Amino acid sequence: MSFPIARQSALLPWLLFLSTSVLAAQGEGLDARIKTALDQARKPLLAHLSNQTDASPGMRALLCLAALHDGVAPENVPLSLGLARLASANCEQTYDLSLRLMVMEFWPDYPDRKVAAASDCKKLLMHRHESAFGYEKVPQQWDLSNTQYGALGLRAAASMGVAIERRVWTGLAAEVGSAQHNDGGFGYLASTDGDAYPSMTAAGIAVLAVCRQALEKKNQSNSELDGRIKNGWSFLTKQRKAIGDPATRWSYYFHYGLERAAILCDVEQLADLDWYQVGAAMLVQEQQPGGGWSNGPAAGGMLKARQYGGDPASTAFAILFLRRGFRKVPGAVTGSRVLLLANLYASSSDTDVQQCGEALAKRGKTAMPAILVALREELPQRRRAALLALRTISGEDFGIDAGLPPEQNADALRKAEFWYLKNR
Repeated sequence: MSFPIARQSALLPWLLFLSTSVLAAQGEGLDARIKTALDQARKPLLAHLSNQTDASPGMRALLCLAALHDGVAPENVPLSLGLARLASANCEQTYDLSLRLMVMEFWPDYPDRKVAAASDCKKLLMHRHESAFGYEKVPQQWDLSNTQYGALGLRAAASMGVAIERRVWTGLAAEVGSAQHNDGGFGYLASTDGDAYPSMTAAGIAVLAVCRQALEKKNQSNSELDGRIKNGWSFLTKQRKAIGDPATRWSYYFHYGLERAAILCDVEQLADLDWYQVGAAMLVQEQQPGGGWSNGPAAGGMLKARQYGGDPASTAFAILFLRRGFRKVPGAVTGSRVLLLANLYASSSDTDVQQCGEALAKRGKTAMPAILVALREELPQRRRAALLALRTISGEDFGIDAGLPPEQNADALRKAEFWYLKNR
């Protein structure tokens, strides 16, 4: 990601422009395929929500979270029923409590949100063994998968104003850090025996990054956590062939975990590999005719999978990865529902467009991939919201006119893409 200096420096703008043009052309093709895949996935996602009457609260929460990230309005009947069932569910396991907290954090209109968050957080903290998380209350051991979601649940609760003692975070960081292998990777159990593998390494990185975020003080860094996170990324860089490979152990679970870890750590590439583009290309290729996805042991029930278009977990993981909606900085404690680009339609008001643009702008440069895609959308409301965010983030509009169709903004859009590649 660096260029030679000296006499070749005069060629840099032209070389960078040419590479940007190629990347933009490739990205446009993949962006269109991702958009088509997500459009096709909406029906099976809602079907899974409608048909999960006997599902665990964790599975229902995962589907609700995917639908919210996908821009489904909470008033949509399957999602509305799913959210109501989730709110009334008796959550006993770590996954159930953590994913419900993640739904609450993403959707500010969750019923009695602050009280519910405090209650679920209190229960969640009882699921620890040696400061990390197992399946049940007072577990006999912890594992990194439950711990990953436990950490995300605590993070969500904290963002909603639930007080979490500092020792919870320091204990969690120390316990997970002690399980890191010498090569930087992580395995499933609280042990350095056995093999480390990508999905658990992404989980380990995410847990440590969440702890670092919770413990950080102004102008101070945590050198031990920084070093462990860096070593984790070194392991994943060596294992980067696992990205975009459906045969990778728990592939879709891994890719959704990678999305969170990368956003938390501002990682866009592993060596020369763009993790999102490679992962998205795989998911687009692997999408089933019904619009859903099935991958690995989580698939199960293949008859139902064919009927509804993939299995629920795989479909949810795929949509969550493709939407890339995880937020590095958790949502505000109070406030109205965050308007996503996918929530804007031809009937959307100017206020909706303004609020969506402001929400995008708050995400900073991490929102730029979504902004650049939205600027090429057919709906002018989405182009206008994206342009508002672009002006705030970059300080200029590059000559883009949101009232014109994308093809008439081609040169200006390339300038915006060029700015992002130079400044990301």
